[in-house]
Amino acid sequence: MKITKIKRVGNKNYYHVYADEKWVGTFLDEILVEFGIKTDAEFSEDEFCKIKKQNDQKVSFDMAVGYLEKYVVSEKGLRDYLKKKGFDASVIKQTTSKLQEYGLIDDERFAKNYFETLTAKNGKRVVSNKLKQKGVSNEIIERLLEEVDEDSEYENALILAEKFAKNRQKDAKNKQKCLAHLIYKGYDYGVAQKATNQIYTGEENDWF
Repeated sequence: MKITKIKRVGNKNYYHVYADEKWVGTFLDEILVEFGIKTDAEFSEDEFCKIKKQNDQKVSFDMAVGYLEKYVVSEKGLRDYLKKKGFDASVIKQTTSKLQEYGLIDDERFAKNYFETLTAKNGKRVVSNKLKQKGVSNEIIERLLEEVDEDSEYENALILAEKFAKNRQKDAKNKQKCLAHLIYKGYDYGVAQKATNQIYTGEENDWF
């Protein structure tokens, strides 16, 4: 195979490399220099694959660290990011394992941080679903949900009910809509009912 084009990526130390007019990957400048990858250079398929594997491991790690500096994500979030960048499963696995060793990705820590934000505006059901979508394990989710204080959950539901009721007539129709809104937000029926009744009638127990 023959290297036909090398194009720098922005102002970074990455370069898009093309062989036989086809894109074959993003390479670090140090790899290009070390292995003499330049326009018109020729390599056997096996030789280039070995070079690319070594390169991909370094590029994947660098990109992952850069991504983690900007975003707080779960291991799944990071895996999805690297997959979109074109890295194969073996490279992604090696990268995430290395980052775990360094303590740069920790699903439990991620879940706790994200959990606190979610529980301020959502009930347990929505919180659980969102964490699952982020790739957090059921074990971690269940452990976090067990720590939710019932009084705190009620207070959060009450705040949402107050916001919903603001500038709306306090009639039966809007009361029913408020209840549906809290249930949609993931609160159990009992919690949603209690908060809605408090806002609309001043009593936690009422006709629904």
